[in-house]
Amino acid sequence: MRRGADVAARLLTIGEFSAACRLSPKALRLYDRLGLLRPAQVDAATGYRWYAPTQVARARTVGLLRRLEMPLALIAEVIDQTPRQAVASIRSHAVTDARAASERAELARYLCLLIDDQKESVSMTNQTFEVQQRAVPERAVLSAVRRAHIDELGPTLGALLGAMSSAGPGLTGVDGCPYVVYYAEVSHDSDGPVEMVRPMGDLAMAQRQSALLDDVQARVEPAHEEAFVALTMAQTRGSATMDALDVLEEFVVSKGATVTSPPRQIMIADWRTAGPDELTCHLAVTVRSVRPTPSPLS
Repeated sequence: MRRGADVAARLLTIGEFSAACRLSPKALRLYDRLGLLRPAQVDAATGYRWYAPTQVARARTVGLLRRLEMPLALIAEVIDQTPRQAVASIRSHAVTDARAASERAELARYLCLLIDDQKESVSMTNQTFEVQQRAVPERAVLSAVRRAHIDELGPTLGALLGAMSSAGPGLTGVDGCPYVVYYAEVSHDSDGPVEMVRPMGDLAMAQRQSALLDDVQARVEPAHEEAFVALTMAQTRGSATMDALDVLEEFVVSKGATVTSPPRQIMIADWRTAGPDELTCHLAVTVRSVRPTPSPLS
């Protein structure tokens, strides 16, 4: 009994530990529940927690990582990494977070213009986009529809593209580039869906390969017309994509045509290695021209 009392004496109450590591008891209970910071001892009868003085450094590290707005799931990985690995992870997160802050600022600018109903101002920011048109032939494709929130989108699309890329030769040129169709918004609250598509050489090949892949279909995409703008890697983030969609919509309306599909991103370069100023995708919509009704006298 004396031994247990001695052990308890060397431990800190949750209040003492909270003061030492500058984390609230509520945060400590959360980190315990997530496995980030387990108490050294828990009273089986009352559930009261005690912590060891040696846990203060870990607790402060967790708190500082949260101040960096690092997700708890990532903290769970970083906290047990070697010092070199942890430093690399923190630097990578800082770069990503800075990019996200820049994107939020761009989105705020765009939203403020919309709220102020300054459509002319919005259009003025769009003059750098050149809308082009092309005819796309009928082609066989591999296709997979998935739901993903914004944090899951990259890994989800990367896994699908990797699987489809192993399915054998496809078409050459832009007509053979894979693309993603966005049927609804992808954000922290909305999960699409999105469709990954890879053009193939012929339908028979696409059907053979789809049978080998998980939840991937083969189909024929009809010939169609596309209106598109080319985007750099930097323009695929923030409000530039919405600016480009506004330009596409204005262009289609000005031509008396109709948009017939959700927007699609056609991948013309490898996003993993592309620099910020390198053209990486075509943002496109399929269109149908409005043909004039023949005059009764013609």
